[in-house]
Order: sequence, then structure tokens, then C-alpha cells
Amino acid sequence: MTTTRREMLRTGLTGLALAPVVGSASGCATLCDLLDGVVKKPELALKSFEITKTTLSSFSVRLIALLKNPNPFGFRLDGLDWGVKLAGGAVAKGVTRGGITLKPRGTSQTRLDIDFDLARTAAAVLELIEKRSVGLGIDAVGHVRANRFRFDVPASFETKLPMPQLPDFTVPKFAVKSASLSGIQFVVEPLVSNPNPFDIDIDLFDFDVKVGGRQVLRNKTLRNVSVASKQKKAVPFEFQVDLLDLGLSAAQLATNPRLDWEVGSRLKSGILDLPFKQGGRVRL
Repeated sequence: MTTTRREMLRTGLTGLALAPVVGSASGCATLCDLLDGVVKKPELALKSFEITKTTLSSFSVRLIALLKNPNPFGFRLDGLDWGVKLAGGAVAKGVTRGGITLKPRGTSQTRLDIDFDLARTAAAVLELIEKRSVGLGIDAVGHVRANRFRFDVPASFETKLPMPQLPDFTVPKFAVKSASLSGIQFVVEPLVSNPNPFDIDIDLFDFDVKVGGRQVLRNKTLRNVSVASKQKKAVPFEFQVDLLDLGLSAAQLATNPRLDWEVGSRLKSGILDLPFKQGGRVRL
């Protein structure tokens, strides 16, 4: 192609005034040959990875998609298709609308916000959480166009995603609040520790309690508990037990003033259902 002819073609593209081409397949091939080396494919890069929200089983992340147009005419980004891989397995995919104009020989950027679950089942989530971090891969395809020219521009991003840590559950206090010949009032103060740099929202706690080997409380439920980042939170509750339910008389209670206790708990947060158990001995 001569210099004059190339300049004429470039001038036509700059004004985005290319007319529709009607003709034979060979004519179209000839035009494509003329455009080869003149129209350059825009470039897409994913960068500036940031975690914006985390739970025990899900993440929200933000990336900046950087688009570079090396051509002397503008393009428009119609949208981005993206997919997320975690530890080598696909966990999410979606579409982000574009609407961004790429100026001639310019660079533009758009924010890519992605929400995804660590896995679909609690067992798979727990398997990932056991690791300190896992590989995160994000693949995207940008759809750009200028008049009749359309390009699919791929980009990828890889990093390590730190895994959340499971909360710790202890029962530092299991005590008698009051006692009479008919029964005993117990107070229990379970403690939940959150080692993560984000708050944990707990949908519910279920508690089962045994005293002296006997089930004295079942399905005691506390709901909508939130444990702040790097903090501990007490979730106290009380219950009354008749001596008959313990299989004790007042005389037996006087001669054997200690009883074993056991607290079993089920902590539910999202799809995670975590069992805990702790026991000890209480003085009556």
C-alpha cells in the first residue's frame, strides 16, 4: 500500500465515516487486507485488585480494567464478560456493562466489581478455609467497537486470596445463679472470638446443654449476633432446671455438690453450619 493511499484510509477511519461495504466476498477480503496493519486492536488489562467485603463464605472484590486505544480514532466499550476461578475451579461468571468511550490514542479505565461465593457447599468452603490462601484467577473479555469494527479483547489477572479464619467458641462461665429445694437457675456465658479483619454476622446460635449427664436444655436459640473484627463477644443465656429433671433429691445435692456439664452449640453463618462442644464441672 502506498503512503498516500494509507493516509487516505487513516483519514477516513479518524472521522468514523466508513460507509457500509456491499460487494463480493473477495471485495471484503480486499478491504480487510487494506485495513491490516492500520487498525490496531485495543488493549485491556486488569489491575489494582482490592477486597471490598468478606464473610466466612463469600468475597466481594474490585479491579480496575484499563483500556488502551492505539488508534487515531475512537472506540466504545460495550461490555465486559468475566469469570472467576478459585483454587483452579470456576466459582462465578457475569457481565458488566460498558458505556465507556475510548478516545483516539487514549486510555480509559472502568471499575469491575465482582461478588462470588467460595464454594457451593459448606464442606467445600471449610476445605478452602483450612488453607491460609488460595489462588484467584479472573478472566475477562472486553467488547469494543468503532463503527463497523468490533473486537473482543481478552485480559486476565491472578493473585493469592487470603482465606477467612473460623471463629473460636469457648464457655468460660457456667455457674449457678440461684438454688432452692425445687430447682437450680444456671447462667451460661459462651464467648465467640473473631480472628478476622472483618465482622462476622451469625444468623443463629443453637445450644444444647447437659447437666449431670442429663439433657436439660435443647435448641436454645439466639439470633442475629454480630462479632466485630478482632473482637470477642459474649452471648449469655439462663435456664432453670428442676431437681427431678436432674434425678437428684435435696439430700443427694447436699452430699454431692458438683455436677458435670456440657454445652453443645451450632453456629450458623451463611451456608456454614459449625458445631462446637465444651464441658466442665460446676459447683452447686
